[in-house]
Amino acid sequence: MKNLRIGFSLYGLLIVALQSFPNIIWVLFPPTINSLEGNASSMPIIEYGEHILGVSIVILLIFLVRRRQEKVIPKGRAAIAVYITIALYWFCWVLYFCTIQTLPVIYAMVVLPPVAFFCAGLAEKVYPISAVSAVFIIFHVLVALENFPISG
Repeated sequence: MKNLRIGFSLYGLLIVALQSFPNIIWVLFPPTINSLEGNASSMPIIEYGEHILGVSIVILLIFLVRRRQEKVIPKGRAAIAVYITIALYWFCWVLYFCTIQTLPVIYAMVVLPPVAFFCAGLAEKVYPISAVSAVFIIFHVLVALENFPISG
């Protein structure tokens, strides 16, 4: 933690913007068949925990930086994983808008953003982002399991 400081991360803002873009389109122009409408947990600790963790990740991505940040936009495997994960997330949104709203698509849309955030924390070497993302994925999946149960 002593290697971290409050600052501004252009990379973090880029990741937040790229991940949020499909969600903004969904809110402004929801598809006619909208399986995600009303997607929430009936358990307050899960519902609020998911929202608090999601907002925390955004804040950490944008405002938590390393003291001696070498690059504005990190390179390497973790950074590449972020972009691939976000591209897959966008692809899932395309499927969703084409009314392909199967459980694999829904669960990919649940898992991919926290994975991207986790990798972004690794890419920036700001490990609290990865830690919060690891907890967030649990809450995100729990909400999905309640609304889209996996039977079988």
